[in-house]
Amino acid sequence: MAAAGSPPAIAAVPDEAAAAATGLAHVQRTGYQGFGSFHSGNVEDMIADPSWEPPANPCERVADVAALAAAAAAPFGAAMRPHFLIDFAAWTFLNHGAFGGVLACAHREAEAWRVRCEAQPLAFLDRELFPQLVRVMRELAGVLRCAPQDLALLPNATTGLNTVIQSLRGRVGPGDALFSLDIGYGSVKKMLQVVAQQTGAQHVEMAVQWPVSSPAELVSQVAAALPPGARFAVFDAVTSNTAVVLPLAELVTLCQGRGVEVLIDGAHALGQLPVGLEALGADYFVGNCHKWLCAPRGSAFLHVPRGHQAHVHPLIVSHGHGSGFVSEFIWDGCRDYAPLLGISAALRAWQAVGWAEVRRYQRALLADARGALCSAWGTGTLVPLSMCGAMALVELPAGCLAAARAAAGSADPCSAAGPAAGGAAATGAAPVATATSADAKYVQDCLHFGHAIECPVKCVAGRLYVRISAHVYNELSDYRRLAAAVCAIGDVEQQSDQEKAQQQQQQE
Repeated sequence: MAAAGSPPAIAAVPDEAAAAATGLAHVQRTGYQGFGSFHSGNVEDMIADPSWEPPANPCERVADVAALAAAAAAPFGAAMRPHFLIDFAAWTFLNHGAFGGVLACAHREAEAWRVRCEAQPLAFLDRELFPQLVRVMRELAGVLRCAPQDLALLPNATTGLNTVIQSLRGRVGPGDALFSLDIGYGSVKKMLQVVAQQTGAQHVEMAVQWPVSSPAELVSQVAAALPPGARFAVFDAVTSNTAVVLPLAELVTLCQGRGVEVLIDGAHALGQLPVGLEALGADYFVGNCHKWLCAPRGSAFLHVPRGHQAHVHPLIVSHGHGSGFVSEFIWDGCRDYAPLLGISAALRAWQAVGWAEVRRYQRALLADARGALCSAWGTGTLVPLSMCGAMALVELPAGCLAAARAAAGSADPCSAAGPAAGGAAATGAAPVATATSADAKYVQDCLHFGHAIECPVKCVAGRLYVRISAHVYNELSDYRRLAAAVCAIGDVEQQSDQEKAQQQQQQE
């Protein structure tokens, strides 16, 4: 008998009946089935076995998705705003392309996963997390139209891009070229420069010749510029600064026909464009889920077909190393995996609303917004509408550049926004001076601080443009507000109907 005050001894279980009564009948001596000491099954088996039954989602919020689908029955626009967390009462938000905007249902589901983890951290991380991540990967693979065992979930596209580009070490060297476009994402250029320095390869960056009037014209430029020693090329699905949808299928065919591996930076693709990874056939594809898919921030993916998986490894070596592609990427240490689990809610939400309906609204609204801004300012756009998805550049009137130059040295970015140079109202003609990024920042600051409009301003080939985004919560009145604000900043009178007609005739 135990001494008084001692903890009670754990009673032995004498037979199977007693074991069943205590909930131990299912416990078997199997040993660890996966990597490390995790008490989950083998993720390679889970991801590859078509008969594997995914676990139920205990954090699924059915009512949230149903409410979103019901709201989508009405016209998109303001009716969709309650299903996002953006403060639409305070801001005109035209910059979804920057960091996205999470769906409320996806945010709440991720929060529910965090609470579930904290209620029993060992049970969640050790036993539940991996099967749930595999479930999400299989759901995502269905939308991306690829095999789930070729996917890895990551915290952001930057991690995926670095992963692939760093895999070139030991595979390229002096005499080899790494090819990209000058309209590519800034950090990707630096990734290529670093690997070029590490390996002795050369980074070749092609300057796109503007204007570009068709996808075929861009492909022709690449075909002429691709150097004989090219081994690797990076292209954006949708360029960030210039908002151009690149002709990926043609570029992949061109490069692979010359023995060049192709990495697609698809940060803006999922939720803005239809994506079919196996049909595209790129060697590598990286995408974000927090942007146009509106999943929680900290969610992205990497697609690597099995023929390339032997040389692609995560930047962080952890327990899964050597156990297979999925095993190597699924766990990179103890951190918050809730954003990845929240992808599931975003996928269900857009499935309920309708992927095609969302894209139709985005494109129709973008076309109307581009037209309204060009008419108001008497300016043009960078590329045809056919080369846009849900973002576009529209050139600013000359008065904005004049205002930026007049404000040079001003402590208040909005205080000196006055008449255009010479005191005359701008007509929308191309500015005489060459704009810089400092001018772009000034105009964007004026929109932000002076008009509560979140819209980026870009400097391309010495000219200033706004980059507008169109998502389901936007409507045409948002862009009319932008038009008026820009006219106020540059002291530009909006064109009369007669002037608009004259401009249209000149363009024709």
